[in-house]
Amino acid sequence: MNKLFARIGPGMMVAAVGVGVSHLVQSTRAGADFGLSLVWLVILIVVLKYPAFRFAVDYASATGRSLVVGYSKISKLALIWLGLAFIVDMFIAPAAVSLVTAGLLISIFDIPYHAPVVAVGLMIVTALILLNGHYMKAERIIKVMVIAFSVLTVVAMVISLPLLGSDDRSVFANLNFDRSLLLFIIAVTGWMPMPLSGAIFQSRWICERRRALGAENFSYGQALTDLRIGYGLTLVLAICFVVMGAAVLFETDRVAPQNPGAFATELLSIFTTVFGSWMYPVIAIAALAVMWSTLVALMDAVPRVVDRLLSYANKKPDETRDRYTMFLAVQVIGVTAIILFLMGGFVAFLDFATSMGFLAAPAIAYYNYRAVTGPDIAAEFRPDATMVAWSWISVVSLAVFAISYFVFKFI
Repeated sequence: MNKLFARIGPGMMVAAVGVGVSHLVQSTRAGADFGLSLVWLVILIVVLKYPAFRFAVDYASATGRSLVVGYSKISKLALIWLGLAFIVDMFIAPAAVSLVTAGLLISIFDIPYHAPVVAVGLMIVTALILLNGHYMKAERIIKVMVIAFSVLTVVAMVISLPLLGSDDRSVFANLNFDRSLLLFIIAVTGWMPMPLSGAIFQSRWICERRRALGAENFSYGQALTDLRIGYGLTLVLAICFVVMGAAVLFETDRVAPQNPGAFATELLSIFTTVFGSWMYPVIAIAALAVMWSTLVALMDAVPRVVDRLLSYANKKPDETRDRYTMFLAVQVIGVTAIILFLMGGFVAFLDFATSMGFLAAPAIAYYNYRAVTGPDIAAEFRPDATMVAWSWISVVSLAVFAISYFVFKFI
């Protein structure tokens, strides 16, 4: 077992962080509201975002540095775009993740408090755990739960297949590409399988793993294989949730839940419908661990990256001051303000949060390409013609999605 966990690298970290709101919430909603009609969308967006994560592996393997360094060598504008992305990751993303996690807590333990209050309490507790260094003790348990939840999800999807089209229900919806559907499509794709700024985390995790194991024990080829496995897992699980949402909830006269607790109850009911009520404790704990691990990763990694980002923006890359505590406190205060004072409806806020994942996505896709084609990158780590073409298709497509969001949302 120890060897198994030792092999779980940055690619699996991407999977662990990615399987959160995008999968449990948006993929399930896609299946519940539209059947299998949006499976193509999930596959398309995961494929489109792949080059940015691939370039994170290329750059970190070539230089031993994270992409923040690469951005600093391109221009100050590149750092500004990265900063915009991390504003979303520092405040809006943790707000959405903490609300979904709070919903699970309320549903599982029947907590008699409103979701925003529970979410704020969860943020504070998580911050205290991180400051006291106790998260590493819980990391092993979380890895077990993430793996268990992934296995259970795949098994549940397979078992749920006979339910597709049962009771004379349809499998596909008649899509009417109006404003509301297009905004939902953008909301799904914003965090599918995770915000593109996750590529920055990916490069940082690779550097840390190479330092811990030695570059010879985590080669470029191993890093690529690790990414393909982890990134591929996010696609498989996203499809699983779409299929289960369609099999169990589509055309069942359900009333769409409008608060975190009700949504969590509906989510867990999918698994109990497939497996039976005896599986509820296992599913509930695993789902809670998956969401909490996503929250912890955001609250731990984002303040560290923002610290380094500001150091490079101020042209002080060698600055060694540890401002992690300060940025973590700013994050908790900012997220608390959003949850308690700025949030509207639960579903509307989740759609807004995931849509904002497109704020800087085209720029990140472009600058990741620029970083890995810079003059300090050896030829063996540079993208070939196919990957270059794939990358430009990604940049243009993500730009179209981003522009469409602002057009349909505000015009």
